[in-house]
Amino acid sequence: MPTTILGPSTVKDWLATPEGERWELIHGNLIMTEETGGNSGLAGEIEFEIGLYLRRRLLGIVRHNVAFSFPAILDADREGVVPDLCYIPNDQLNGWDNEANVQEGVIPALVVEILSPSTEKVDLVDKVEIYRAAGIREYWIFDRHAETVRIYRFEEDPEKPVAVKRFDDTLRTPLFPEFSLELPRIRQALAIGRKGSSRSR
Repeated sequence: MPTTILGPSTVKDWLATPEGERWELIHGNLIMTEETGGNSGLAGEIEFEIGLYLRRRLLGIVRHNVAFSFPAILDADREGVVPDLCYIPNDQLNGWDNEANVQEGVIPALVVEILSPSTEKVDLVDKVEIYRAAGIREYWIFDRHAETVRIYRFEEDPEKPVAVKRFDDTLRTPLFPEFSLELPRIRQALAIGRKGSSRSR
């Protein structure tokens, strides 16, 4: 179960949270979350496939668990997020700071979140609002228990997913020409270690 400190908190409070703990600032509330082995495995598989593609195409970089603040959005001092994965295109890399704890001058083109029961509302509701306002182009929400992926492309529809893929489908995106994420292969990789399949909260 995540720890929640009800606000109002600010980005300054967020930056003062203990090192080694994963805190996010959502609408002024501080939320500490933990990553399960299954979610970590899924994030690793997705990162590997996108990273392999980007090595060939040189379109940008993929990173995991990077903290972002978006100064240009309304009430930005109340929002700070740590997506499971993000893709930063080349045109944003001038703002990237390898030494910073929080990226402030960078807008990812794609963010990926992996649901857990304890953070479901944040990922499905609050982060949709934040990522849309920040100007992120595409948002993937993976649910490894339901074996689905909700795909938001905010320019096409600012409110609802433009598609919901199952783990027997192929995921493609206009961000990556000729890229395909074979979800059955992801499912097969995740089958390792599934015997202890109790849902984390």
